[in-house]
Amino acid sequence: MQMTNNSARIQPCVKVVTQLQSQTAYLPEPDRRSPLQSEFIPVMVKAIKQLRALIGKRLHSVYVSGDIVWRRATVGESVLHLTVVCHQPLTLDQSSAMNTLLWRIKTSHSKVIDGCHIDTVTASQVRDLAEIFHWGFFFKHRAMCLYGQDLSESFGLFEASWEVAKAMNPDLSGKLARAKHKIQAATTWNTQLTAAQRIADTLIRGAFGLVLHKEGTWTESLPDCAELFIKHYPAKQQAIERLFILLDRKPVKKRAVMMLLNDFGDWLIKEYARIDFKIG
Repeated sequence: MQMTNNSARIQPCVKVVTQLQSQTAYLPEPDRRSPLQSEFIPVMVKAIKQLRALIGKRLHSVYVSGDIVWRRATVGESVLHLTVVCHQPLTLDQSSAMNTLLWRIKTSHSKVIDGCHIDTVTASQVRDLAEIFHWGFFFKHRAMCLYGQDLSESFGLFEASWEVAKAMNPDLSGKLARAKHKIQAATTWNTQLTAAQRIADTLIRGAFGLVLHKEGTWTESLPDCAELFIKHYPAKQQAIERLFILLDRKPVKKRAVMMLLNDFGDWLIKEYARIDFKIG
């Protein structure tokens, strides 16, 4: 499903193509021609309709990412990941209303999706050359346009590089610190399990980022991320297995969760710093 409108095109992003000797070194793009899984189309259509009503003329385009893009989503288990690009930042009222919209999507389609996550970004942020390895890579290789001008057409293909790995795993130390605080302060199982699940996802993907440039491939699959990481860091297999326990929302004592985050999480941040110093 690819929806477009006839709104005026914005100034296109600077087109960047990583210089490589062989076309085979480029990372693959999502299939933007074949239909998406039919079970998920109604919830996306409804989300776009509500986003258009809420944001109005500020709305530039809407994208889906995650398992739905790669046609391997599971009904009732997969999360709907949307990215909304706006011409101008949302107003305070629109930001507040976005939370209500998010809740409505989650509750009205709970039998189809396990949750909904919406990121917002402005068109000027996407055009910022400092963000090229984040937003350029994201729109070209990880997302599919559902509505508006397709920004993937503004970027060339990317290779699996250390720059991409860093850009797609931003602020790991901040995310880890916030997760630790939430888990420490949690007074209910649901709060603790949700915080632990989210940081486990972040750390597994972050671990894959360490070996992205060595493997020369990109994957959205957490098991694949883990397998490729363990290939280079076999000593960390137990820590990865424990992260998957958190990912499955299995009750684990708070002390054990904190020990895992302090051990593996802190190591991961130091390893990023070590490799960054080495590669630059």
